[in-house]
Amino acid sequence: MGLFDALKKKPETLGAEPKAESQVKGEETVEAKFNEPCALCGKQPTEVKWMGQYWHLKCKRQGKKIAKRMM
Repeated sequence: MGLFDALKKKPETLGAEPKAESQVKGEETVEAKFNEPCALCGKQPTEVKWMGQYWHLKCKRQGKKIAKRMM
């Protein structure tokens, strides 16, 4: 077994992380990756970790535009 053999084969148990679920608009459930508040709007759960904070995809796009204007 070489060094790169471990990188080629990924066990199925590593990718099985529990996903956060939230109730949105009545009976709809939304699955997300993290159960943390969003850096921009403060709502839970979030999908992406960017710049050390947790974000919704929509909020991340807005945050990038705001940061671009500041430079």
